[in-house]
Amino acid sequence: MTAADGKGLAMTKQEFLEQLERAPMALPGLPVSSAMIRRLSEELRAGDPSWWKETAAAWQGRRFVAWTEAWSLFLAAVHFEVLSDAKSPLIPYFPSCGGTDEAEPGLALSRFLSAAPASFYDRLRTGERRSFVQARARLWLGPAMLYFQTRRLPYYLVEVNAGAGLNLAADLFAPPKGFASNRVLARVGLDAEPLLVEDIAHRRWLTAALLPDQMPLIRALDQAIDKLRQRQSGDDSFIQMVECAPALAPRFAAKNIPAEDEAGILLFNMAVTSRMDDVQYRRYAADMAETMKPWGDRALWLEVESVRGEIYSMTYQLRLHKTAEGGLKSHVMAAFDFNAKTVAYDRAKTEQFLSVRA
Repeated sequence: MTAADGKGLAMTKQEFLEQLERAPMALPGLPVSSAMIRRLSEELRAGDPSWWKETAAAWQGRRFVAWTEAWSLFLAAVHFEVLSDAKSPLIPYFPSCGGTDEAEPGLALSRFLSAAPASFYDRLRTGERRSFVQARARLWLGPAMLYFQTRRLPYYLVEVNAGAGLNLAADLFAPPKGFASNRVLARVGLDAEPLLVEDIAHRRWLTAALLPDQMPLIRALDQAIDKLRQRQSGDDSFIQMVECAPALAPRFAAKNIPAEDEAGILLFNMAVTSRMDDVQYRRYAADMAETMKPWGDRALWLEVESVRGEIYSMTYQLRLHKTAEGGLKSHVMAAFDFNAKTVAYDRAKTEQFLSVRA
């Protein structure tokens, strides 16, 4: 689903307020971000601030499915503007801009919102976050080793909503022992608006997708970008980015990466289908099954998404799908909370599922 779909009702003030009040559960140990959420909630409870009227107008043509989408986009748009303006009143409060997380940013946030530039609301209207978290980025590596590498099978790697393609290069940043990068035939990133790591505005948007007090994640992002740029300087085709919306991604892959007898395909999405409603997800899954069908037991679809059906889900699932009996056979490989404090993983069942005989 893209911002332009415009299906369903626009978000109401009450819905946004309810989501803001739950947001701190997803932000432990982040004092700046939590304080900004509190400030937004306080101003909404007190009335209809001008920034909300502008926000509501910007979101008139949007629909948010996941409960974290709207407020995380709002904070990302704020973060981007601060990264782009050395005179922003929020600079002293954002560690990502050299500020401190020990001061209260509420008043500065209000000052920023009272004169927010048009570009801020433009990002609310059409922007899509593409967050890179190294711990999540590498989640395709294990299944790839179990499903393809154990059979010495080369494979194509395709990510939906790939942003700048950083997840596709996870083996550059923290390769697991024994991972064979040379088994990857091509790395293809599909995105409605691909990001370029060499473009300063695109790089700022990647940084803004993280919260201003998530400094370990921001440092890891900077290191990943530098490593990817270094790798691409010697091979500009290392990652191939293609403009393609999520809903069209399975059919794009089917058309442009035809099945090969001696190769496989690994398709994956992270924080993509959690933004789809049930009708959109069923259509997407059906298209994935159709794309994978010609590959037989050489195709694997991996998802890292919130639990479907839970309105305020705080849990990610690593879901695997493979072709079976004319359709898809699925398995939840792992489940972990948003902050990766609790992880559930059954290695034996996963190895059984990924066996071509299962």
